[in-house]
Amino acid sequence: MTRLLKGLAVSYDLLYDRLSEAEREELRSAITSIGQSYYDGYFTTPSISGPDFHTHHAIVEWGSFGVAALAMLGEYPPAQEWLAATVTKFREHLLPTGLAEDGAQVEGATFWASTMQYRIAFMDALNRVTGEDLFTPFAERMDVRLALASIAAAKTGGHDQDHETVVHEPSYGQINYYSPVLLALARFYRNGLCQRLALWDRTAGAVQQTRYVTDNGEWMLFDWGGYAFAWYDPTVPAEVDSSAPLSFSFPSVNEAYLRASYEPGGIVVGMRRNAVVTHAGGRPVFADRYDGHHPPAEVRAVTLDDDGRQARLRCEGAEDSGFTEQRLLLRRPGTLTLTRTTDQEQAWWCYGRPVREGNVLRWKDGTTLTVEQGRLISLEPDGYHDEKVVGLGLLRLKDPFPMSYPLIKAQPEAGRLEVVVRTPGD
Repeated sequence: MTRLLKGLAVSYDLLYDRLSEAEREELRSAITSIGQSYYDGYFTTPSISGPDFHTHHAIVEWGSFGVAALAMLGEYPPAQEWLAATVTKFREHLLPTGLAEDGAQVEGATFWASTMQYRIAFMDALNRVTGEDLFTPFAERMDVRLALASIAAAKTGGHDQDHETVVHEPSYGQINYYSPVLLALARFYRNGLCQRLALWDRTAGAVQQTRYVTDNGEWMLFDWGGYAFAWYDPTVPAEVDSSAPLSFSFPSVNEAYLRASYEPGGIVVGMRRNAVVTHAGGRPVFADRYDGHHPPAEVRAVTLDDDGRQARLRCEGAEDSGFTEQRLLLRRPGTLTLTRTTDQEQAWWCYGRPVREGNVLRWKDGTTLTVEQGRLISLEPDGYHDEKVVGLGLLRLKDPFPMSYPLIKAQPEAGRLEVVVRTPGD
């Protein structure tokens, strides 16, 4: 309902000069009656105004309500009270504690993007309408590390796929969902690396069209493209800061990431709990199978070391991890070694149509995946199918364009599996 309220408010603002007074009053009446009802019976309650309500849905609801308040300033006197309550909530709870201390969103990385979308939508409007600046005092809380860690490839068109441009993210949480946020952060903080990664999205400004349809026949669409246009500042240079980190640890969500560089097509590997996704040559070449609503087991004793030339990530597996120890070694610019201590058969999926040559998988651009210790036992060209269940596991989405991907299985040798990924030229 609050998203709808925001939509009405933005429409009212954009269309004001084209509406008759009767049409304006129809919109004003809807916005103020809904807004006042929610303010009196929801936003002022202790559970919603208090400190414990501070993550994704809190940001979406309060940010939307704040936009409605800004649209009604000067036309509906109680809107000033709505706005004051929203600013207080942002200052005291939403910005200080909306993300974990390490920069992650504890409900998931897709929620990181939407948290930032609604923060910025309100904060930008607040600054333009009232002159109040929340960007400067809360710069450290507008944390972009999760996006820097996980964006792996450019987007040129077509329906999105899992891990296609952002590792460990579903098809509806890819770079075109992130790019409006990155463009805004580039604009407000003159951040050239945010600008560079945002411009990997060649579809920026368009409606994000997923493949999925609800049971009522509604296409699952996202439209932050208008904000991408509004927030893009061409004077911010798209460049890489030499001090930008290449490895990332997020203990709050049991995740860690390593990247070879900020060049498209480079190796980016992410570990979410015990599951690994590796991007190389612009595509996922190794993706452990897991259901996003039934996440894999957490790992323990995670250590990360990075001297600039190479990065090492180690962890111990839980009882149901399928391994007792896992190691990732990234030798820059283009070699990743994944080692698992296990006797169990391992299975993963990938993009494209790699050609098998014994223990080696080879893609057309020269990217290879080699089972160095163990044995590659099968490559099923259409062995993996994805399925989407959203809404806290309650809404199964229909897929009118079902996709299938290669499924690979390998058998460890002497209690150990070692897989090496190499990009062309390494």
